[in-house]
Amino acid sequence: MITYTKLDTLELKRPTACGLGNFDGVHLGHQKLIKEMVRQARLKHIDSSIITFEPHPSKVLNPEKADPLILTSRQKEKLIKAFGVHNLILAPFTQEFSKMHYKDFIEDILIKKCKAIVVVVGSDYRFGYKGEGNSELLKELCQKRGMETIIIPPVTHKGLIVSSTLIRSMIKAGDVKSAGEFMGHLFSIEGKVVHGNSIGSTLGFPTANIAFSEEIVLPDYGVYAVLVKYGDRRYEAIANIGRRPTFNGSDVTLEVHIFDFNKQLYGEFIEVFFVDRIRKEIKFNSPLELKKQIKSDSEEAKETLKRFKYDFTFTGCYDKIN
Repeated sequence: MITYTKLDTLELKRPTACGLGNFDGVHLGHQKLIKEMVRQARLKHIDSSIITFEPHPSKVLNPEKADPLILTSRQKEKLIKAFGVHNLILAPFTQEFSKMHYKDFIEDILIKKCKAIVVVVGSDYRFGYKGEGNSELLKELCQKRGMETIIIPPVTHKGLIVSSTLIRSMIKAGDVKSAGEFMGHLFSIEGKVVHGNSIGSTLGFPTANIAFSEEIVLPDYGVYAVLVKYGDRRYEAIANIGRRPTFNGSDVTLEVHIFDFNKQLYGEFIEVFFVDRIRKEIKFNSPLELKKQIKSDSEEAKETLKRFKYDFTFTGCYDKIN
């Protein structure tokens, strides 16, 4: 997959099928859209392309009310690549770009730059200045230019429409298990391992402290059964996210204790995949009481991970829910 980050120099050489959207979470609905776009490209022997925006439009149009992201750009790129997409266009979203009329977007971006002959969008897709363009208008205008438009209806799971908003609310509530089901892969947080205060080591449970992006959504504070990707390997682990109230902490930290692991990870990049929550974060009366609870939590996490069925071949770095 080739990733493009500039529009001014973009000009694809071959006709394409284009999928449009923000794709935050690359959830089950997004996956249906991407699969259909790739299928159309293969049927017509053309290239497949995803057009999305960086940063997320809400970060530019309404930064004070913008929701936290489910995925970093790096995570989104890895997931989209896994579907066999040829081109990923991360269109720079600016105030100036937001004022582009929807007809100009079709003419200048889809037709001239991307050579689109098939366009695939969700039924709720909006584009152009003030979101005046929608999927039906897109279909009407593309038809006049001899382009095919495929509109993907809402995807439901367990009777609910799959959406980034719903998934984000699940993560915030600590229901990472349901979030994973609606995404079709585990929710994860990635970052470098940094030095902490070594509290875990003094309790007999050494932890890796993860420096994560401030733009991503965080699970409700608590203890979770997790999988850790380090290099090309996966490890079972337990994670705590919160403020460490037993030690009167103030900053939010993500700490991971990897089972049966004794390597130093400082400065290394790892990714933590959340399987299920063990319990909420609570304040203990003493470090000894906390130590006993961590031991109990670890045993419960191991049992949770034994029951969880995962397929680590989905993207090579994400676990697909079976």
